[in-house]
Amino acid sequence: MGGFRKFIIKTAEIMMILIVVLMTISFAVSGAGSAATMGGAYWILGLVLGAVGGFLFSAVLAAYFFLLLEVAENTRRIP
Repeated sequence: MGGFRKFIIKTAEIMMILIVVLMTISFAVSGAGSAATMGGAYWILGLVLGAVGGFLFSAVLAAYFFLLLEVAENTRRIP
């Protein structure tokens, strides 16, 4: 059972990293699209601010996940 549990945990870790990347990209595209309605070069500012916001939001989400994962690993360890 331990091997299967490790497989599930590693899969969840990889998925969380993919979520961080995809959320950053999607927020950047959304920010660029929203700022493009203002015209001019504001879409670049929207792109950058969206990417930063998406990264910060997903990093906080990933931090919660990895914190819970660390707590789970520490409670399973037998000295």
